[in-house]
Amino acid sequence: MSPGRSPLGRHAVWLLTFATGVLLILHATGWVAAAVIFWRKATIHAPRLQSAIVIVLSMIILDSCASDRGTRRRVTVAALVLAAIAFVVVPLPKAFEDHGLSGGPSTAASRQQFEARFSLAQGVVHFHSHLGDVLMGSLDKAFGRSAESPGRAYDTMSRLAGLLFLVELVVAGSWHRWSREVCRYIALVLATPVCLLYFGYWELGYLSVTAGVVPLLALARNRGGVHEQAATLTAGFEQGLHTAGHGFGLTGLAGGALAALCTRGTALRRLLASLTFASSGVALYLGWIFIYLTVAGLQVVWSRQLGYRPFFEPMVFDRRIANPLFSLEGLGEFGLFSALSGVPLFALAMATTGGARLLPAILYSVPALIFLIRWWPVSAPYNLDLLLAVFPGQFAALWVLSSSRMKSRAALVIIVGLHVLLWTTLGSAMFDRVWIEAGQ
Repeated sequence: MSPGRSPLGRHAVWLLTFATGVLLILHATGWVAAAVIFWRKATIHAPRLQSAIVIVLSMIILDSCASDRGTRRRVTVAALVLAAIAFVVVPLPKAFEDHGLSGGPSTAASRQQFEARFSLAQGVVHFHSHLGDVLMGSLDKAFGRSAESPGRAYDTMSRLAGLLFLVELVVAGSWHRWSREVCRYIALVLATPVCLLYFGYWELGYLSVTAGVVPLLALARNRGGVHEQAATLTAGFEQGLHTAGHGFGLTGLAGGALAALCTRGTALRRLLASLTFASSGVALYLGWIFIYLTVAGLQVVWSRQLGYRPFFEPMVFDRRIANPLFSLEGLGEFGLFSALSGVPLFALAMATTGGARLLPAILYSVPALIFLIRWWPVSAPYNLDLLLAVFPGQFAALWVLSSSRMKSRAALVIIVGLHVLLWTTLGSAMFDRVWIEAGQ
């Protein structure tokens, strides 16, 4: 993502930027529709303590970025350690004004429901989150497969995922030698609403989230030789591991393969970089299945069906009414989910940055931008693990915005607004699904 001459042709870059701009116009139209609906129906709710913690820690890191390298490193690492402690000692409320934060509490309500979702004890693994399922089943077994063990397994999984998330940020900081840019990036990432999922959230969509891939791909583009290959391989391994945890990581896998094409050099070198990232990612994503089948004797099954948003006419999906995209309710719902996932940060990067630095961020973000338009989350808005993790392009945008102090501050303002939007959505029960009863 460094400045310089684009590896793609000038006309190709222009067309790609124009097409991405058209997608963003649709997203922005959704934000306007959501704002209209919120103005009519919502009551503003202040962010909870967990949001305040990550925002304050982010501001501390940003303030240290003007200091020398050693001070930046110490302050950033200390803030990440405090975040890890907060993930454990300040758990999310399991309900917010009578609205559950996720589907996890109902899944953990009984052994029967939990084992229907996580069937490791019966020798079955669900493909869409196969590694996450195996880890959850193993944690449940370690906690004694009791009435309380599902809740303990959910809590432990969330905190382990949060620790991995923070460790990957430390790795990114070390590889970039704690530059001001990478410290600003870490600060902004730590403030994002997705970090709330590590305070004991009871679902698994956060397993698809990795903030370490973008800095590693940026490093690979700026250096040659062994450094480039090692950074690309590590980025692929991280993305593949998270995709194995939950299949929503596929948008990041596709975006990373496209972004790797921006490596400096010949067309062959760019292709090899893309193949290196994709092959290492796919290997760690699907390699576990060989172990399940041949070593553990498990059965892998496909058990999930994605909801797809209709464009012009309402439809019924899983006994819920899906409003069409081109209606006020449908467009407003789409705009809300787009905003919560971090697309406004990408729009800010598009508006304030140009040239070759922006191109990798566009390529990294396009798959998820398109997916968001078509995806209709069945249990929204309470399956926050999916809503907050669906757009990995926010990390590419934050890397672009971390290039300057002014852009970083503007990004932090947007992030604070997203926290207010999130808690207001939950508190006002916005866009609750309409259910179709049997016989209707």
